[in-house]
This record gives sequence, C-alpha cells and structure tokens, in this order.
Amino acid sequence: MENSSPHSIKRSSEFLSLKQTGKRYWPTKWLLLNYQKNHEGQLRFGVTASRKVGPAVVRNKLKRWSREYFRALVVAGNSIEADINIIFKPIDANFYKGLPYEEFVKALDRGFEVLQKNL
Repeated sequence: MENSSPHSIKRSSEFLSLKQTGKRYWPTKWLLLNYQKNHEGQLRFGVTASRKVGPAVVRNKLKRWSREYFRALVVAGNSIEADINIIFKPIDANFYKGLPYEEFVKALDRGFEVLQKNL
C-alpha cells in the first residue's frame, strides 16, 4: 500500500465532470454519492455540503467525519480506484446537528458496498 490516506477532489472542474459523467447512489434520503472509476489507481473523494445543510460548525463536522471514514477505509485496505463525491442534501433544520456518528457511518457503509459492486 503506497498511501495511508485518500486523496481529495479539490477542483471545481473535477466535481462537475463527476456530476455529469458519474453514477449516483442514494444510501439515505439525506446522502447522495456521485462516483466513477478513475485510472489513477487510488481512492479520491470530495465533500459537498451547502449552506442550507447547517452552520459552518455542522458542515465542518460532516467533512471531518467523511475524511475520518475514508482514512479508516484506506488503512483497512478496503480502498477502491474511484472518485467519490459525498453530497449532503438539505433536510430539516437541525437534522445534521443531531445526526449520530453511528448512523452516518452506517449510511456510508451501505453506499460503499454498492460502489464496490458497481465499479
């Protein structure tokens, strides 16, 4: 294993091409995964959380949880060669504020299983 941490998608053009050419999967009503196979031989991911999701503290918590989740995946050796954009959809006020970490992980696990089958 050459890397112990996944790379992130940072460019707007990369997010746009993923949105236009990638596949979509909704593990829950509040989470959307845009994904496609890449040819770089590593997992790359990005997080999209608009202001409608909640205040900056909440959005940053979701991004931190996402980074932690993918870092743990790569360390465990479950990495796939894909670009993934995690999109948090705006729901009721304070939904994400009260979201337990276990439910977040369960939703991402469900999504990641589907990604592995479809890539």
